Amino acid sequence: MNCPKCGTQNMDGVTFCGSCGAQIASLNPPSPVEHQQSADYSQQQPYQQPPTQQQPPNSGWQPAVSPSGGYAANVVSAPPKNYMTEAIIVTVVSFLCCSSLISLILGIIAIVKANNVNTEFAKGNIDEANKNADAAKKLTLWAAIIAVVFIIFVFILIFAILGVGISGLGGLDEILKNM
Repeated sequence: MNCPKCGTQNMDGVTFCGSCGAQIASLNPPSPVEHQQSADYSQQQPYQQPPTQQQPPNSGWQPAVSPSGGYAANVVSAPPKNYMTEAIIVTVVSFLCCSSLISLILGIIAIVKANNVNTEFAKGNIDEANKNADAAKKLTLWAAIIAVVFIIFVFILIFAILGVGISGLGGLDEILKNM
């Protein structure tokens, strides 16, 4: 199928030209009668813009069409960052360090939210994907803060207990003399 704008040969059934991006045909395939009529090159009519332009379904990539109907530029929409790696790291560290149960639960919820980012984006719900990305980021951050604070608290508690134990034995000098 030749592009009506630039004349580039394209595969049959494509909607937009691979070279210039102009719309080649509507999304509905031609009926066998229309296809047979278009195959008759001796009676070829000049190209006319279809009365209504149909846009292809949102698949993450669409050629942008300017108000005049011409090809403007490629628009590539990528899914938002889902923070899956960060959520998994915080959850695993919280589990392995016996950190607080709160940070472990927040990490698990962050993993679920991070998974929902790609799911919602694939469905075409960009706003919902962005909301899930923001929620995953916040939950991961809070889980990490709580885990770090809890670990610091545990170290302070351990050193306090060791200090009390050493002082109860007569101090460090007395323990070293008895050795």
